[in-house]
Amino acid sequence: MLTNNEIKKQMHLGNIVINNLRPNALNKPNSCDISIGNILYSYDYAELDSRNGILLLNEVMNDKPAILRKHQINEEGFLLEPHKVYLAKTVEEIETHNFVPVMTGKVSMSLLGVSVELNNNYKKSNYKGNLLLTIVATKPTIIYPDIPIGNLYFFPSLDISKDTNLINNSINYGTYQEGMLSGDEIKKRMKGNNPDIYIDNTDKIVINPNSVNLTLNKEIGIYSDPILNIKKENNIEKVIIEDGMWLSPDEVYLGRTNEWTETHNLVPMMSGRSSLGRNGLHVHCSAGMGSVGYKGYWHLGIRPVKPIWIVKDLKCCQICYYTLEGELTELYNGNMQELPTEKIGSKMHKILSKTY
Repeated sequence: MLTNNEIKKQMHLGNIVINNLRPNALNKPNSCDISIGNILYSYDYAELDSRNGILLLNEVMNDKPAILRKHQINEEGFLLEPHKVYLAKTVEEIETHNFVPVMTGKVSMSLLGVSVELNNNYKKSNYKGNLLLTIVATKPTIIYPDIPIGNLYFFPSLDISKDTNLINNSINYGTYQEGMLSGDEIKKRMKGNNPDIYIDNTDKIVINPNSVNLTLNKEIGIYSDPILNIKKENNIEKVIIEDGMWLSPDEVYLGRTNEWTETHNLVPMMSGRSSLGRNGLHVHCSAGMGSVGYKGYWHLGIRPVKPIWIVKDLKCCQICYYTLEGELTELYNGNMQELPTEKIGSKMHKILSKTY
């Protein structure tokens, strides 16, 4: 994954082009902010037809709605309704040459139960155009125009034609110098006086072939406000998982891991576990990619599809680690850094108060 210094370098060389980039968008060590303008699109009917996918994409990208309904996000805010899919495109237009752009949501939106992409956050190498946003809210949520709504990352793209070799008459696709760490490499990076990976409580974790399972803390937060507002600090009620508790659909639950982690010289990425996915339990809303230098617990915006029983110390998520490409001169120091145990809600209101 490219550092921000490498992104800037490739922009200077013309290999990465980002038009309409907002001031201070490149303010994190390995990503840049992407934003939404003031236009949303939604469906006016209850049942969807998957065969209309390309038609809907063209309607949004060309701003010519036919099947879709167009909405204006005004300064007073726009209410996202649950059970509705909203489509939009980023203000930014990007063009890449031999780099793969990757879009994710923001953690502070995820902790409000709002996802900004559902499935296809990895784009193709040599991509050109705006990025499509698929926005879904768990609870009624007020959003505003011209806000940072996601993060954009870049991975180098291997040119197989240049790196293919023949070994014993079989194809070998060259040697990858960078990429995702294996489980054995994770163990190595956890050793020493100044390890690249620090996890403070290892008695419950499991190291997989290329990830680490972390566990769920017993304290869970639930928003008590019927309508959430991304510009406000929404009220949260806290409950303790004793022998277990039921989670209900149409609610977002705020959790965190038992484990405090610190990452140096690597980019951490959190995702759910397949065993929970098969039970319809999401542990984050499209915002799993982290930043180099992050220190803290991993905060979860947990959403069930159907009522589900959970217990404390549940193996709730897994962390993968990516190597970096380019000079690193800054570490993450954002709103989620080193949060104390009692802080479990979204920090979107702080982000907006600083920049908007």
